[in-house]
Amino acid sequence: MGGAATPRLPASIEHRGGYARAVAREVYIAAVGLTKVDLTGRIFASVFDLFAEAYHRALEDSPIRAFEALQIGIMDSEEFENRANLAAKVADRLGLTGIPAIRSETASSTGAAAFHEAYYKIASGQCDTVLVLAGERMKNVTTEVATSIMSKTIDPVERQFGFTMPALIALITQAWLGERRLRGKAVADLLARLMFRAHALGADNPLAAFHARPEPLDSYFDTTKNLPVATPLMRKDCSPICDGAACVILTSRPQPVRVAGLGSATETSSILDRTHLACLDATRAAAKVAYWRAGIARPRELEGLYVECHDAFNSLLPIDLTDLGLVEAEEAIEAVVGSTKRDPQDPLDHPVTGVRGRLPCNFSGGLKARGHPVGGTGLFQIAECHLQLTGRFPNPRAQVPNARIGLAHSIGGPGNNVYVTLIERADGKRKPDANVQRPPLAFRSSGPPRLAEAPAQPSGLHGASALLEAYTSIYVTSGAQPSPVHVGLVRIGDRRAFAKLDRLPGEGERHDEVLAGQRVRLLVKDDGDQYFQITRSRGFDLTGLVERVKSRVGWGRAQAAQIAAARAEDAAAAPVPAAEPPDEAPAK
Repeated sequence: MGGAATPRLPASIEHRGGYARAVAREVYIAAVGLTKVDLTGRIFASVFDLFAEAYHRALEDSPIRAFEALQIGIMDSEEFENRANLAAKVADRLGLTGIPAIRSETASSTGAAAFHEAYYKIASGQCDTVLVLAGERMKNVTTEVATSIMSKTIDPVERQFGFTMPALIALITQAWLGERRLRGKAVADLLARLMFRAHALGADNPLAAFHARPEPLDSYFDTTKNLPVATPLMRKDCSPICDGAACVILTSRPQPVRVAGLGSATETSSILDRTHLACLDATRAAAKVAYWRAGIARPRELEGLYVECHDAFNSLLPIDLTDLGLVEAEEAIEAVVGSTKRDPQDPLDHPVTGVRGRLPCNFSGGLKARGHPVGGTGLFQIAECHLQLTGRFPNPRAQVPNARIGLAHSIGGPGNNVYVTLIERADGKRKPDANVQRPPLAFRSSGPPRLAEAPAQPSGLHGASALLEAYTSIYVTSGAQPSPVHVGLVRIGDRRAFAKLDRLPGEGERHDEVLAGQRVRLLVKDDGDQYFQITRSRGFDLTGLVERVKSRVGWGRAQAAQIAAARAEDAAAAPVPAAEPPDEAPAK
């Protein structure tokens, strides 16, 4: 895993008791402005109208009217809007012609990236005031086109297999669920409660895309409307295509809220190359840098904390809170939705993540219910934390009493460019801890990752034995290939590869359950694609498999004999068992 290196500190850095302050000057938030997140595509006639509204909302209570720099965040204006060089054009539209203006882009963490770049301009002394605007206008294209556009942020090898952003997060989710031995009904019950939580909160947020539109728990199980996207994720697990923008005004002039610490980190573009599948290591690395910058040794003990984290898919919320070091892995589900064996409660009443709990989070409705205008989401989250700290949250019932410190967490792409932002009330009494371990801040090139390295000839994988680490059926693909596409992530020794499922399990069997943790055999067919077959599993006839392979690939007797020998070798080896399902999971 790699990380985004933090700029060198100026010579005037201040030291307090051995703790090195990470900035030359304090940076404050003077004002924020948010548009309503729009699902209709009819509110904003252009991206310039979108940004102008956020800007004017920020000016309504801003003590600052002149700016030395403009930082724009937008992810994909070239394709959503057919426009480039947006920073100069937005400056023109706002009547700020002449101002230095630059655009940031880090996929779906773009809004946070723009904020961080603006912060450094003030912290370094280059500027005293910076205007930050970030957003996206996405509803002028169809959902299918938007899916295709956003799929370009992922690795080409993954796109070749039909992967989309939901499908990659589905693989991560499957690995995370596997660690917790959750399957079948237990998975659906958890995801349904995460959907219920998001929409219960978003329904009370007047700026949210799903304002006044709660989702009853039963709606998750309506198979006529909640269609599969990539197992286990369904339509109601995924954030919507929408329009929206945020504005934040930063200054060196003291204000009620200051920036306490920033952290960012990268991860490999392809998940094939990652050390861990069931978490996002870039989140963990970015959080460590932000905590170190803020002098926070024990984030779980912070008082007055409010969190907005990146839950573009329902399953990411408990994963995020674990990666941020705010909950232990074994308590993450209970901390977010309570017991899945009881009816869901009002999320504001939850003893941990409710309004009076130690970890109130995503009261905006999160990306799922507030909405996810991709280029603006990271800045939305920072602004929402600011509104909590200043007692002006859009939903008064969700206002956290004595909110003192806000944490915003934004994921770019499939977890490969992550930003963590800490802001704090300037009148706080918290003293930075001098004993926080310094995280890595400088990185030396070590060459490209090797986990996904393929053999010189794809046929070199033919007949190889592999372990199936994660699996998903992709119902909404990134390309022209027909759906569903059943794809597994397999490990061969110290390497990984993607492979398509060659033959589905028996009638009525859920193949995502049948396949979990299985030992598989790889095939490379005439079309050059990689496939896999289960070598031993209930309902699979290996003799029929051999005949199927012979007829499809045209092998001769020698190759068939190799399969027979491999079969005998496997018979002598101990099988790799699938994890046992919990009591509440249905029998296969």
